[in-house]
Amino acid sequence: MDDEEKSKEEINEANETPEKSEEKEESKATEETKENLPLHTPIPPTGEKPQKETRYILFLVYNERAPIDRDDVFDLIDQLNKITTPPEETRIDMVILSNGGYPHPAYQMMNIVRSKCKKLKAVVPLFAKSAATLMTLASDEIIMGPQSEIGPLDMQMEHPLIENLHISALEGYYPFMQLYGKFVTDFFPLALKMAQDIAQTVPIKREDAVDIAMNTAMSYLVPIVQQINPTVVNMCYRALTTGEQYAYNFLFRYMFKDKPERERVILASQTAHALVWNFQNHGQVISRDDAKLLNLYIGFGESYDLFEMMYVITKEMLRILGQSGIERAIRVVSMEQIKRLLNVDSYLGYITFIVYKAYSLVEPLRQTLQNVTDVQKISLAIRQFLSQSLASLPPMPEQEKNDIAQVSLELLEDIFLKNFKDENAIYSVAFNRIRKEKAFSKPVSEVIAGRIVEAVRELTQTIEIEIDTTPPEVVSKYILQILAFLLVYNIKF
Repeated sequence: MDDEEKSKEEINEANETPEKSEEKEESKATEETKENLPLHTPIPPTGEKPQKETRYILFLVYNERAPIDRDDVFDLIDQLNKITTPPEETRIDMVILSNGGYPHPAYQMMNIVRSKCKKLKAVVPLFAKSAATLMTLASDEIIMGPQSEIGPLDMQMEHPLIENLHISALEGYYPFMQLYGKFVTDFFPLALKMAQDIAQTVPIKREDAVDIAMNTAMSYLVPIVQQINPTVVNMCYRALTTGEQYAYNFLFRYMFKDKPERERVILASQTAHALVWNFQNHGQVISRDDAKLLNLYIGFGESYDLFEMMYVITKEMLRILGQSGIERAIRVVSMEQIKRLLNVDSYLGYITFIVYKAYSLVEPLRQTLQNVTDVQKISLAIRQFLSQSLASLPPMPEQEKNDIAQVSLELLEDIFLKNFKDENAIYSVAFNRIRKEKAFSKPVSEVIAGRIVEAVRELTQTIEIEIDTTPPEVVSKYILQILAFLLVYNIKF
């Protein structure tokens, strides 16, 4: 490079603006450090706090004869008032068991529920039919097991002309549709064929032959048409389209909300139409596999953390409702409440286990102490039996083992030294221990103690299981029965 070219380059560099110089420096720095950067640069934290979520369980459990009706709206509002968290921080798992009822209150109830939560799962442990199926469509996902079923939405209605007769709206509308189809496929072609035969065999005009044939066909058709009341047909059609509109609204707003708008419209329309029009029987079973074919978002119960528990609770609630004459149980409880009650490693689970351990010793002790009256000898025999039994317990903290020994001793002394009847002794010990924990009121403690007595009785008579090695699995069944009882009778816990 000659002196003249060097001189030009120096002049150009000197004339560069400060901004360009800075850009060049940054470019050089970037090139120098690019090779030193990690392949995947971590994304810096946004600084946003994770959103809180409080989970509630809403039980909507009806006996098999009770319909969903207008009064339920008020009960639901009273229960939902227990929810104190804002909707954006609230999740509701709606456990529903019902044969259905009136669609309008069902629709309104779900509008109220959705106003209280951001997330909603509908859990169907057994069946949610008709209007109850409509309610599940307002959820983000329906949780179903292999035994679960939902049903068609051919709306149930009271017959407009016959008092106290409830029918599927399809029963009032389908005769009209079937007659229309028969006219198109059978009557009209038959009349034309008859007119053709008449014209070929009788020397009359074709127009006259057609008139004769049509009058003959109509003589068969008119008596059938006269049986169809246009008022009934219209009312049934309006009921069906109302059900379809309700289903569409829920599906569009909630279940398919993650889809683009055009796809939401198509999916909601197709699914709602199918649920109303594509089933021949109102009681028809729609299993979880059938429901998935209808494009519904279905979660399998096997993957839902509380499904087996909800199955046991709702089955027990259904039994209690049937025996008590109570029509429905609409209840809201928080997950914290349920966890506190269902912790089988807590005092309640161990009370049942403790009482069973002591009760299982009664018969062998009776044989050993058949002719013994000395109190000291009885106490010694009880303690010896207890020490042998406690040695077979599964590994557990020493404090818990001592608790089992103490309560078992109290129970056995009640039976043998105070001459209590067995079940009275069990009830007394269980009740006193529950009250000692100060977690429940006296009425609730009485209920729980009574259920524990039933549990122990059934354990000793019917369940062939080694309770020493698997206490939680056995005990939890009876704690769930206690929870079902508290829910049905609306006892605070």
